[in-house]
Amino acid sequence: MLFGYILYLYRLDYLPLAVSLLLILYPTFIKKIEDAPAFLDLCFLAALAISLSFFLVYFLGLSVYTIPAIGFAMLITLLFDQINISLLFSFFVASLGLTLAKGDLAVGVSLFAGALLVSRLSWRLRHRFDLIKAGFLAGLFQFLIALMINKGKGFFFSFFDLHLLYICVITGTVSAVLVIGLLPIFEFLFKVITNLSLLELSDFNRPLLRRLILEAPGTYQHSLLVANLSESAAEAIGANSLLVRVGAYYHDIGKVFKPNYFVENFVGHRDAHRGLKPSLSKLIILNHVREGVELAKQHALNPKIIDFIREHHGRTLVYFFYHKAKALEPNEEHEEEYRYPGPKPQSKENAIVFLADTIEALSRTLEEPTPARIGEMVREVVKKRFLEGELDECNLTFKELEKITQSFIRMLNAIFHTRINYPRDEDRNK
Repeated sequence: MLFGYILYLYRLDYLPLAVSLLLILYPTFIKKIEDAPAFLDLCFLAALAISLSFFLVYFLGLSVYTIPAIGFAMLITLLFDQINISLLFSFFVASLGLTLAKGDLAVGVSLFAGALLVSRLSWRLRHRFDLIKAGFLAGLFQFLIALMINKGKGFFFSFFDLHLLYICVITGTVSAVLVIGLLPIFEFLFKVITNLSLLELSDFNRPLLRRLILEAPGTYQHSLLVANLSESAAEAIGANSLLVRVGAYYHDIGKVFKPNYFVENFVGHRDAHRGLKPSLSKLIILNHVREGVELAKQHALNPKIIDFIREHHGRTLVYFFYHKAKALEPNEEHEEEYRYPGPKPQSKENAIVFLADTIEALSRTLEEPTPARIGEMVREVVKKRFLEGELDECNLTFKELEKITQSFIRMLNAIFHTRINYPRDEDRNK
């Protein structure tokens, strides 16, 4: 605020300053953020903000308080899931407002204040109405900040203040409504997915999930447990828990083509691989990733969801059939043939599902799932995947890996909790 007041005193042009600041900060700060948006995407949004602001103020003759700083802050927060980037962009739009208002401090500070609040309120929201409420509250906050600055200049409460209240609240609310309506277009343009779209994908009445439930019920149950494990771990390290949950729902969707060849779908303990050569069994197992990706593309799933399908096995070995092949042909080198095509997990969210998938499957093999055995199994899996280099490309730290491990252990202990042997009700049938 002090910096803004100094600029106000000397009537400096704010917009070039804001653009220069963004150009300096992007290569030194923003690009270091995981999943940061492309610079061209931000330039497109900046051009849109400038064009829209000039259109509202100069062509329509509306108040400078109608500049949609709240709308752009909300849009960037939803699209890129990055509050820091939203705040930098809000500074840019607020500086634009200062320029158009010819250095009116109340305009710039209030626009930035409203954008600041809505960035926090709209971060990882899961309900559309909450966005409208966030827009309304941000507009009200914008008015209060402008009123406080104007009162400092000696203004009394007047009709102008009521008119300003109307403008700010309406601008904030309408911006939220427009963002909700236009969000699918921006998701398509920038190839991202928001929490609102993720909630739609989590509906089990959607064709792909419905097919998984009906054709591969064992895989469906496995996916639910992986989703629960993954969501808890994501929350422990501050990752996108909703993205992780939905990615886990779809990660094994390729198994619907040959469900009976996967152990969780075996009917009557009948092994469908009995009598098959290891090379053929290996192809069936490996193909569920490729077929899952193709099926997801046919249903136009977002690339971020497809990444969970493609990366949930990384470059690991199909161990069972690899060792079976080695036993049959000990002098042959089979290892590369029995590896999943990858790539390795590229994000923290993908790495969490990658680990949870293996851990959930191995947890079913524990004869006596005591807390000690569960903890030993989880730590062994995490350590092994780390030493194999499967986690090299996902930016997980040792501290985060420990939090993920603790979360998996806690969740599995809750799943495999012991039950009390209740006495039988001998009088029930009397």
